[in-house]
Amino acid sequence: MATEERVLCFERKLLEELGVFHGLSLETGKYLPVLTSSSNILYLNRSDAEKDKRYKQLIPYVLVICNNKILRYRRGRGGQETRLHGLYSVGIGGHISEEDNQLFSKSIGGYEEGMRRELKEEVDIDEVKETLVAVINDDSTEVGYVHFGVVHIMHVTNENVAGRRNGIVAPEFVPMVEAVKEPSVYESWSRFCVEHLDLLLSKAVTSGVKQ
Repeated sequence: MATEERVLCFERKLLEELGVFHGLSLETGKYLPVLTSSSNILYLNRSDAEKDKRYKQLIPYVLVICNNKILRYRRGRGGQETRLHGLYSVGIGGHISEEDNQLFSKSIGGYEEGMRRELKEEVDIDEVKETLVAVINDDSTEVGYVHFGVVHIMHVTNENVAGRRNGIVAPEFVPMVEAVKEPSVYESWSRFCVEHLDLLLSKAVTSGVKQ
């Protein structure tokens, strides 16, 4: 019998102490050092974490950019999160498991390595430049209440891409002007991102990552 995945979590009360927000926050330096501290993280069975509202799961969420296009896909039925099936997404990433716990022994630097591994598991792309730009919180939905997103902008040199998992359906790069036209077709985290895409891209540029 396969061992259940244990995923990285933090206690919700930490977020409440720092300040609960809805949608996107650019204050990454306020939240992440606390939420990724080795003294504040723990690992729970994924089936328990999805139901226990005392905890939030930390999820890397990477927006992949090529020239003036953004990677978009549909959530397939092969994905474990059934509540997102059929919706568009521009975020690539997933849970960080207990197997990565050595990454968090000292600082947030280890999180970056975990994020890249998750990205490679989802899609076949070669990274060029990447930067952390925001965090996401959405307590208005069941899935959002038990997750906390960390948004990255990643630039790649070409559009060759393939989904590695069947939860990633028809990944393709679409012009950003097209991607932002109908926010209602996206899962909530992606909707926040496309509604504020210019702001996220601007922060990436100020961090030294240019298109």
